[in-house]
Amino acid sequence: MTDEEFEQLMAQARAEARRTSFPAPASDEDAEYAFHTQHAEFGAPAH
Repeated sequence: MTDEEFEQLMAQARAEARRTSFPAPASDEDAEYAFHTQHAEFGAPAH
């Protein structure tokens, strides 16, 4: 498995984990939900 294939597989696994762990919220909360999931994926490791 190449590095590129591994990264693609990991991206798919992360997306699947988000779908099953954090179900989509009601539509009026979409912006806040997107902010928190983005922070969890990209911002939290920087802390």
